[in-house]
Amino acid sequence: MSTEHEPSEQEHAAWERVREAATGMNHHQAKAAFEKAEQAAEDGASDGPRSLTTRAELDEWERITGTLADHAGSYDPAADPFVQGQLTARANRAQASARRR
Repeated sequence: MSTEHEPSEQEHAAWERVREAATGMNHHQAKAAFEKAEQAAEDGASDGPRSLTTRAELDEWERITGTLADHAGSYDPAADPFVQGQLTARANRAQASARRR
């Protein structure tokens, strides 16, 4: 049995918050925001370091920071292949679901 799960709406919302905040940031700015989010989670300023939403936010900051590590520009979700893949997958699932009805 697979341990993978379909991301919850809370996870999707956390990713969207991070992507919105990261839009226009360069690598150093995103890294600083990631470190600030990590510190907030450790300090208990958020809903705890192990909560699903906090983990989703931290994972997304880490992913975006990694994406920008070898990129001289700023972050743009419209140019992020991972984000575009997610959007395409969601659209395909919705289309397939509509066809089954």
